[in-house]
Amino acid sequence: MNKPTTVAVTLDPESYAIFKEAMTLAESAGAKVTVGHLVQHYLHDEIRRQNPRKIAQRFLSSVVRQIKISPSGETPGGRPE
Repeated sequence: MNKPTTVAVTLDPESYAIFKEAMTLAESAGAKVTVGHLVQHYLHDEIRRQNPRKIAQRFLSSVVRQIKISPSGETPGGRPE
């Protein structure tokens, strides 16, 4: 079952410029699109090429590493969750 979600993406200036150029090319071909729409389609296509479950697992592993939860479930402050 697919569940829709909302995601905010911040592009660095170089990436934004590339999507802006793609938008200009699409408009010159007669299509009206926004940078946000192009980014959304790009991300969707990338996710379809990969296994979404693996993407989610890698993300969760990354979050766990960043907050440094120990195997015993203690947070950096020493209190169990």
